[in-house]
Amino acid sequence: MRHGQPELDLHSLKSQRFSSHDLGSLVLEYESSDLNFSTLPSEQAIKAAQGCNIAVSSQLPRAISSVRMLGVEEVHHVQKCFRESDLPYLNWQTPKLNFLCWAVIFRLCWLFGFAKNGEPIHEAKERARLGANYLSALANQHESVFLLGHGIMNRLIAKQLKSQGWKQTESTGESYWSYSVFEY
Repeated sequence: MRHGQPELDLHSLKSQRFSSHDLGSLVLEYESSDLNFSTLPSEQAIKAAQGCNIAVSSQLPRAISSVRMLGVEEVHHVQKCFRESDLPYLNWQTPKLNFLCWAVIFRLCWLFGFAKNGEPIHEAKERARLGANYLSALANQHESVFLLGHGIMNRLIAKQLKSQGWKQTESTGESYWSYSVFEY
């Protein structure tokens, strides 16, 4: 499942313009931001989370708070391998673009190997492989596992799970509080 809407809502920055250098500070602020507690998960998301035998989360504040907001009693494993992949950026002062433009530009460049000030894609894919293996091992032990993670990393983990023979049986999209179900 993807976390709920963070306090620092990047979509609200659509009209503001930033240099690539300023984007770096913004990304750091986003990574440490907590949850916007006024946006609630759906009943469907709550049932999906509470229906699992064990809960796993990234260590980022918005993920931990999302687990609590879903009413999951205990996070059994908090792992760095589930954190979001850092968005790369350049230390340019110009041009100034809105956050979405920079995010699209740098994520596309990231897919082709650009990693300045961020995490290389090959490292993110390796973390996803380790995360998928970790989830598979927990599923073998506990039957059902709930992961509270982040958009890009959840997609990379899903790809790894599929390559291991897992089938995606349900998906509610890729927005905040969205989730996918995988079965082996």
